[in-house]
Amino acid sequence: MYLQDQTLGTPGYQTKSIHESHGRATAGSCVHSVHFYEHDGEFLDSLSQYLGAALGTGGACLVIATKAHRRGLSERLKSCGIDLDFATRNGRYIPLDASEMLAKFMFEEWPDETLFRSALEPQLLRARMRLPRKSDSVVAFGEMVALLWEQNKCEAALRLEQLWNDLARRLDFSLRCAYPLRHFRQAGQEELFRQVCAEHGAVVPAESYTTLDNESDRLRMVSLLQQKAQTLQLTVEEREREIAQRIEVEEKLRRSEEFANKVVENSVDCVKVLDLEGRLEYMSPPGQRALGIENISQILGSRWVDFWKEEDQPRAEAALNAARTGGVGSFQGDIETAGGMAKSWDVRISPALGKHGEVERLVAISRDITELKFAQQAVIQSEKLAAAGRLAATIAHEINNPLEAVTNFIYLSMTSEGVPEEVRQHLEVADRELVRVAQIAQQTLGFYKDNSRRKWFSVAEVIRDVFALYDRKLRYKRLQTEIRADAELRIFAKQGELKQVLSNLVTNAIDASHEGGKLWLRAQRTKDWSNGMEEGVRITMADNGSGMTPEVRERIFVPFFTTKAEVGTGIGLWVTKCLVEQQGGSIRFRSRQGRKTGTVMSFFVPRTCHEHTRVAGLS
Repeated sequence: MYLQDQTLGTPGYQTKSIHESHGRATAGSCVHSVHFYEHDGEFLDSLSQYLGAALGTGGACLVIATKAHRRGLSERLKSCGIDLDFATRNGRYIPLDASEMLAKFMFEEWPDETLFRSALEPQLLRARMRLPRKSDSVVAFGEMVALLWEQNKCEAALRLEQLWNDLARRLDFSLRCAYPLRHFRQAGQEELFRQVCAEHGAVVPAESYTTLDNESDRLRMVSLLQQKAQTLQLTVEEREREIAQRIEVEEKLRRSEEFANKVVENSVDCVKVLDLEGRLEYMSPPGQRALGIENISQILGSRWVDFWKEEDQPRAEAALNAARTGGVGSFQGDIETAGGMAKSWDVRISPALGKHGEVERLVAISRDITELKFAQQAVIQSEKLAAAGRLAATIAHEINNPLEAVTNFIYLSMTSEGVPEEVRQHLEVADRELVRVAQIAQQTLGFYKDNSRRKWFSVAEVIRDVFALYDRKLRYKRLQTEIRADAELRIFAKQGELKQVLSNLVTNAIDASHEGGKLWLRAQRTKDWSNGMEEGVRITMADNGSGMTPEVRERIFVPFFTTKAEVGTGIGLWVTKCLVEQQGGSIRFRSRQGRKTGTVMSFFVPRTCHEHTRVAGLS
């Protein structure tokens, strides 16, 4: 490619040609080129193609230009489909102001080499670190030499070109500089023009050429060759632009496909693709893990409906039919995993349409709602328990009135004169049993009333009340009890909830104990080693009963899991754990079977809760 000197518009110039290979060569694959231009618009078009090709193939760009040129370049790159904001955020497009950068390394109107390196090297290294592949390149554009030339600092501009060459050889990047041709239209500048060209490995010619007054055949031939070279260059650049755009589109498609795959593979839902007959073609990895499937190839091609329980299959088939006709099918059903665990799923089936709008495949998305169903059942059970508690409290309250009347009549009968001794003894027995009935009614009312507020109370009294409730059951199984609780031990909590916790633990211990066994209960002041040495109370309940198997130990706090299928609800220990944690405490256990069997349940409750401290402070 050629550049005709006569374009400088200086009379008396002889026409000469400057080849791209002429001038200073840089190391490696880098090229230092210079662009002489007449019009800003055409210059920016050429520069945007140069930088756009680099960005489109994965490279990085450092642009040091004036504000107007940066704005015009940004508009052109975006119009070519380049996501410039994304490239800027990722450090692959670094725009800097030419005047500001020039001021960083000019010292006494001369470019200082040390300051130049400290200003430019970090930016270039930053761009190189952002390259997605080691084979990608960094390109730079610098307009600072043009600013120096415009200030008539030509020697400083040439020195800056040399500094750029040294930096390009060391860091291996390609660079383009640019000069408006108006800077070279004055007489006597031909040598400076040649020196500029000599510092570059390639020259990008101006957009148009003037005609000499005394044209010769040689000049006409040179002009013709220039036009052909320019046409060829435009064709090559257009081809390069098309290739860059295609590469960019392919890269976007690849990233989009990778993103879609990551969404499916990391989704908590089970995504399946079915053919129109409802046979399995694909299942996402999370779905395979949720169902315990180790080798998906063994079930590919199977009927999806057959995976469901028999009672759920008609609804699954109906959902399939709805999707086949272009609608969306939905239902809820249960599937047993490979490990034998039943899981509940909420399913949506949608059609996957072809390019002509026909249904090609079906996409089934299933969400595991097992825990949600457990939670719903727990809420229902909790409401039932609350209703039963309110009913028991009402009954206990209403029983108190007739109890008081009967107690008074027995007292009057016992203190009346002439009552036979045998009758008196019967009345004493009846009075003791009525006292027991009144105590049970009062404790039952306390379970309900004490759950609503916190207060200070004696731990020993709560333990005594709970064991009194189960006195008859303890005597029936002839169980011995050993209770150690300091009478001065007090705690600030909800008394009813603590009674409920103790009641659940005592009931389980009694049920697990053999006739003639023994129960131990100990309450003591201690500190929670796992929670900053917080002061509190630890209550330990132990028995020498049958103990728990490893399978039971793993699931004792799972809602609705029970070993007492006929009489148990499976929520006792789950509720116990929830109540302890609501009061800021924790629960743990040990259990074993064999020659020495038994279970130890222990829970810690803070002596004072944070809520109490906060309210007391405000008051």
